[in-house]
Amino acid sequence: MNFAQHQDRAKTRTGLLVVLFFLALLSITVVASLLIVIATSWDNGHTSLNLNEILAFGAISFVCVAAIVGISSAYRLHQLSKHGGQAVAEQLGGKLISTNTSDFKQRRLLNVVEEMALASGMPVPPVYLLAEEHGINAFAAGMSIDDAIIGVTQGALDTFNRDELQGVMAHEFSHILNGDMRLNTRLIGTLFGITCMGLLGQALMRGAMQSQRRASQFRSSNDKDKGSGAGLILVIALVLTVFGWLGTQFGSMIKAAISRQREFLADASAVQFTRNDRGIANALKKIATHSQQSQLQAESTKEVSHMMFGQAQLSGLSAMLYATHPPLHERILRIQPDWDGNFTEHAQVSTTNDEVAGLSGFSAPHSHDAPLTSEQKSQVGQRVMQQLPDALLELAREPYSARFIPLLLIFDGSDEQRELIDRMLPEGSHQEYMPWLDFELKAHLRLPLLELAVPALKSMSPEQVSNFCLGLTEMAKLDNHYALNEWCVINLMEKLVSPPKHPAPQRKTLQTVKESVIWVLRELSWLSQTSAQASATAYQRALQHLTLPMTELDAANSNWSLTRSALEQLVQLRPADKQRFLEACKMVIESDGKVSVSEGELFRVIACFLEVAVPPLTIDAE
Repeated sequence: MNFAQHQDRAKTRTGLLVVLFFLALLSITVVASLLIVIATSWDNGHTSLNLNEILAFGAISFVCVAAIVGISSAYRLHQLSKHGGQAVAEQLGGKLISTNTSDFKQRRLLNVVEEMALASGMPVPPVYLLAEEHGINAFAAGMSIDDAIIGVTQGALDTFNRDELQGVMAHEFSHILNGDMRLNTRLIGTLFGITCMGLLGQALMRGAMQSQRRASQFRSSNDKDKGSGAGLILVIALVLTVFGWLGTQFGSMIKAAISRQREFLADASAVQFTRNDRGIANALKKIATHSQQSQLQAESTKEVSHMMFGQAQLSGLSAMLYATHPPLHERILRIQPDWDGNFTEHAQVSTTNDEVAGLSGFSAPHSHDAPLTSEQKSQVGQRVMQQLPDALLELAREPYSARFIPLLLIFDGSDEQRELIDRMLPEGSHQEYMPWLDFELKAHLRLPLLELAVPALKSMSPEQVSNFCLGLTEMAKLDNHYALNEWCVINLMEKLVSPPKHPAPQRKTLQTVKESVIWVLRELSWLSQTSAQASATAYQRALQHLTLPMTELDAANSNWSLTRSALEQLVQLRPADKQRFLEACKMVIESDGKVSVSEGELFRVIACFLEVAVPPLTIDAE
């Protein structure tokens, strides 16, 4: 199977379908506007308007119809983006799985999600369980990697083993990393706008018909004018209703076609991500033989059906036109070309070591696998978790005790810091956790441990998060030295735990934010090298990679507050320029042939602020 060809083909077809989607909606809006013009100006077999009047009235009609669609779409998008993926999960009846759950199946699912998040370099997403849904399904939702969530049905949780869960979660992570969530949300918003055009038409039609009935009951000298006015409204209402319905149908068909291409892309990406085709293939086979397959019962399923892992609705003829997912057998054949077509015989996967088998993000290589690249080796996933004591992981997963993770990472053993911690936390509520402050944690595990604690830390209110981060900063500065590792911990926590901000427009080029680019590259260059000459060489190569004018390397500033300001500017870069900038940062870091803990941590924070998921760098032993 040539995954690269499948991925390229899916991306190309998606682009064409998105263009077709918006052209279809534009055409429907234009035609509806023209029909309104004709209907309102037609009198005794000919139009009562000249060409200029028709064009002017047509433009007004188009603006009005477009405004109906645009305002309705914007309203729905605001609803969905306000609470991120949480809004989608809750409208389907999902409940957040507690990070400290003791349920075996839920804990296994959370472990898989945590491992994959660490391996892919993205924040650990909250996981929602659709406990009333017994069909086998899952989904990812949200507007960015910062507010992404994963949803899983009870049927999937009960049916899949760990290997299959990994395959399905890799599929959902691929949707997140490929940007499908934002595309899916925008499609929902746009279709809602078209649907509202039809709903408005129906409301006008009911009003016009009631008006005509009243006019027929109470005759007056104005009967003709009233009847004419009601008839005109009835015609406009009919146009809006018909074209609202047509727009919804055409839009739904194209939306489904887009979704089918993204499913192929996510399947191929999942196999590359896990290096294991059995997990996702067996998951699809189990769906085919399950009594409810992947069907959902929630009322809002139709609106979000294209976000699901499997076909959540429809059967018979309608499935041919509106199917959001390719047929199961076609998906399996793309993953396993030699499959014999038998759904009932799954590959036998040992469950003896269900909790430790299959490495998320970098499964143990099979005999046919190519050697792992340096990038794949850098994916930490389960290896990181295996290096952490179970008691420390439990501490990170409980909403209150998780606060001790960032405290542990900042604590230097001084009495002054102990006193400050006593003031930061409720009196007497934290004494049992204080011994953890003296735990000696390996340096390269600091940020991964913090990221594992993020879902539990999100239980704090925005005000609590702000005050806690201020307390951490005060702790860090008690010795009059704000170290880089302290800055990384505090800023990464604040970025990941604070409520996501409204997404910044991503339109700026490297040239327009050149000062911020130079600032970050300069600090990295001085941090990464042992001599001024080596720093200057690494810096110049990075500028050359970005095709920016060559400049002299100024002295390091080491003012990390200003570095954060630079990163907040760089988040507005175009996605392609973000990738190029991160490549330049990586070039600087690896120019001396090794990666220190400080470099790896700073790179992680840079990627997080740019809202780009990249695998963590391989840290060399120090």
